[in-house]
Amino acid sequence: MKGFLLSALAVAMLGGAPVVAQAAQQDVAKISCKDFLNDKEHISLMVMWIDGYMSGKSDNTTISDEWMEKLGTHLGTYCAKNPTKTIMDAIQAVPE
Repeated sequence: MKGFLLSALAVAMLGGAPVVAQAAQQDVAKISCKDFLNDKEHISLMVMWIDGYMSGKSDNTTISDEWMEKLGTHLGTYCAKNPTKTIMDAIQAVPE
């Protein structure tokens, strides 16, 4: 889990200023990569949600530090290069 926390921190450091106001409920399909990177307060929670979403799609019930680090790195890199894309686009682009 230490690797995940380091990845989440790395992803958080790639973003700009934090988003000040957050809705109590959000449609993840509408969250832009830019907003994802800017929301430092919730980025770790979002990475965990994304892992759960992907696990539900693939019926994978395991969790590993290696995977979480790979996922966090991918999301940070993809979103930094594609700020206008959505988080769902980033999920679709996760390498196998």
